[in-house]
Amino acid sequence: MKAGSYFPGNHYSSLYAMAGDDCSLFFDLEELTEKQRADHLSNIELTAMLQVALACVGHNRDHLALYDEYQEPGWQKMLQRYHDFFCRMTSEVVPMEHFSYHPKDTYYQSVANRIKDNPTLTDVANLYMSSGSNKLIHQSEELLAINRNVNSKKHFAENAPAFGIQVPDTLVTTKAELGSKPVSDFFNKHQNKIILKLLGLAGARNVTAVESITATQEYVAEYGDNMVILLQERLDLESYTEMTVDLVVSTDDIRIANTRKILFADGLWVGNLIGSSVSVTEEQASALLRVGEYARHHGYVSDEGSNCGIDFFIGTDGSLIVTEINARWTGGLFPAQILSQIDVQGRDAVPFFDMVLIEEREAYVDFIERHLVGEYEGEYAMVPIGFGCFPVPVEGQDYFYSWQMVVGDFDAFKQAKNKELAASVMITADIIQPYQ
Repeated sequence: MKAGSYFPGNHYSSLYAMAGDDCSLFFDLEELTEKQRADHLSNIELTAMLQVALACVGHNRDHLALYDEYQEPGWQKMLQRYHDFFCRMTSEVVPMEHFSYHPKDTYYQSVANRIKDNPTLTDVANLYMSSGSNKLIHQSEELLAINRNVNSKKHFAENAPAFGIQVPDTLVTTKAELGSKPVSDFFNKHQNKIILKLLGLAGARNVTAVESITATQEYVAEYGDNMVILLQERLDLESYTEMTVDLVVSTDDIRIANTRKILFADGLWVGNLIGSSVSVTEEQASALLRVGEYARHHGYVSDEGSNCGIDFFIGTDGSLIVTEINARWTGGLFPAQILSQIDVQGRDAVPFFDMVLIEEREAYVDFIERHLVGEYEGEYAMVPIGFGCFPVPVEGQDYFYSWQMVVGDFDAFKQAKNKELAASVMITADIIQPYQ
């Protein structure tokens, strides 16, 4: 069975096996710092939501590997309701009889055993990214080396310009060199407005804004002196809009699969804006396709079509600057694929992450059902995407991660949510402003 990060499609069948892999691409999981271990565990628990979403992304010849925790009666009941929602929303879903359940701590070993026992179960094992933790499945040092290159912020900053890809001004250094003159000169050049980037950590854990060398040193204090650090000019958000796309990179084609605006709340990424109001020009699309050429040149390609995400900024003058390449599945691919199967009547959609008090989970799911897309005739509709199966302590109470999408009037949704649900349900939604 082949393994990789393939764009979903009906032209092949997948065993979807996705967990938190980012950290193991560049680091030995046995030698993580205390903070890295905590972040890695948090990422594993966060990605549980992806597993649920895959049931709607996939089709009836696909199979899905979930965490054991989804067999707990309360989560299993919720999973069954989500599967029913998915069946009502779209004609193609992964059947529940194709679900298998695996221990969180030995997830990939358990999935590898399932493949060994059923080598012809599907055409491919579809991974979030090919990393060290799932080497048991892809079994390829070459694939691991390719993914280390194309997912490396350092490699991209150093090599992308040769492909005609515009990137922010970047200085590659190490923790030991932070006190050097080149670093000081770089901070001065950009008036101390710097983005610090690290390799191999998930999501917002590897990117932060810093305004001094001292702040940078404090942020990386726990790491060894050889830790690679990228310092990058911070683009002015008054002049730029942050966007993202997914590319499909195959042996005979490179194409843009979807385009999204990135949404933040309190400085953290929470979701996307997807719809006709979010687009790129032909010239901008051409620049983005060059990133696909860069990925394919460095070996990231497959006959099925591999997924490649790009984070970029569009200036008020139409200029495009690429900040990051993610040669893997992206968080935005899941809702974009679900949307492609649904009639949203031309309305924009806002998929976003949030949190819900566990005691309120039935009320939360009931709210989704009352406003389910395709059935609710109102100013907005709800699209369930995924939910986590692990408790997240917040001020002495246990929450779970939720992932949902609002189609239509987001303000009308917020008003209804606040009227019908407790304040402990979707606690971040009120501060999301899609059109700001």
